[in-house]
Amino acid sequence: MTRRPTAATRLTRSPQRAGLSLLEVLVALAIFLISLAAIAGLVDFGAERAQAASMTTLGTRLAQAKLAEIEAGVSPPSASESGTFEDEPDWTYTVEPGAALAANTYPVTVTVRREMGGRAYEVVLTQVIFDPAFQGKAAAITKPTDSTTTTASTGSK
Repeated sequence: MTRRPTAATRLTRSPQRAGLSLLEVLVALAIFLISLAAIAGLVDFGAERAQAASMTTLGTRLAQAKLAEIEAGVSPPSASESGTFEDEPDWTYTVEPGAALAANTYPVTVTVRREMGGRAYEVVLTQVIFDPAFQGKAAAITKPTDSTTTTASTGSK
């Protein structure tokens, strides 16, 4: 003889589930797609920041190279100048000297700029440079001869 479940026993037993409902699958899929979109946005943001860091590094290197040229005497520190770089033609530079701070010393500002992908990358460096035209040249120094003697005096009485 089999017993038939009564109303009281039907309420206490939980029904067995064979799988997920369609609503649960749709909610899980929506959560997955939202998180996937957020991760894709973070990847794009990271790629933009990496490109900005790369452009800033390259711009800084180019500005330092232009300042080194001025310091070496390739171009005078008291003259304005602008143009493009031979190795990096997409980058432009401007050199702006300031008023002399002391005799033959000039604050020189180099601005390096590039437009890429609708964004402008700009690096500005300023350095006080002694005019290389007034520095001595190593080739002009006379070497001492072997016949040169030095005498020393003592402070005794």
